Amino acid sequence: MIADALHSFSDLISDILILVINRFSHNDPDENHPYGHARFETLGTVLLGSILLIVGISMGYEYGSDLINTTSDVQPSWFSLAIVFISLLCKEWQYRFTLVAAKKIRSPLLEANAWHHRSDAFSSLVVFIGVLSTLAGYPIVETIAALFVAVLISKMGFSLAWDAIQQLVDHGISAELKNEISKTLSSIPGVRNTHMLRGRLMSNHIFIDAHIQVASDISVSEGHQIGDWAMRKLRASQQDVQDITLHVDYEADNVSESPTLAPLRPEIESALKNYPALSHYDDLIIHFYQQKVHTVLIFNEFDECIYEEAERAIEEISWLDSIRILKQIRTYGP
Repeated sequence: MIADALHSFSDLISDILILVINRFSHNDPDENHPYGHARFETLGTVLLGSILLIVGISMGYEYGSDLINTTSDVQPSWFSLAIVFISLLCKEWQYRFTLVAAKKIRSPLLEANAWHHRSDAFSSLVVFIGVLSTLAGYPIVETIAALFVAVLISKMGFSLAWDAIQQLVDHGISAELKNEISKTLSSIPGVRNTHMLRGRLMSNHIFIDAHIQVASDISVSEGHQIGDWAMRKLRASQQDVQDITLHVDYEADNVSESPTLAPLRPEIESALKNYPALSHYDDLIIHFYQQKVHTVLIFNEFDECIYEEAERAIEEISWLDSIRILKQIRTYGP
């Protein structure tokens, strides 16, 4: 019975700690915490689990000594039995009340504390049996019951602390969730595949990093639009997703890296000036694929010799892989 009282006292301390940390962890992101304060909730779970583990080990040591020494000076009464029974009912009510609140605000810390109360109810049941056995003339049963309570507390404390530590070290999301996210991203029109998908947990929030591959010859704005649709659909299907870092690739990332990079627009424009028929374009669109340059030259008017000059440019410029020549008929819009 003393074991259950010590456990109840530790509950009071942990509940106060949880209320303070839970309130702080739901503050909005600020300059020093741009990803929010949810880690404090995870840290609170570690502290809660550690406190319970220490209490359980201490109780186990104390009552284990009592079991070895087979001494007991405590003589419970029928009144104490009634108190234990009332305690059992109160702890079960605490479990149900806390669980409803945890589901409402989606707080893993409060949900863990709810199961803490449920384990308290079971431990009180064990103590109730122990006190009843003592009154019946078998006092050693209470000591054994106290050891059982100590094991329950220690196991629960270790589980809470270990699971929270996994979040603190950025434990990844489950394979099932990762597969669901990959299917969602790949279902967007224009997404050829999803790869390099990673996810981590921060309290009840999920942070996602992923790459999607789109066609290499579409515009930047179309690729960005595909990415926007992918993120919107992912947020709609996974309400716990807090942040998404989505990289839009125009080619597979598993392509072996080239020792040199293809040039950027200024160098490409400078190279085309060496070919008079090509240099008078009205618009230049550039695509890259496997560190090769693919250009689209748009003209209002051009001479037939432009095709020969284009073939010569492809032969002479190592990084130039193709040239498409288009004639602009009419322009609409701004």
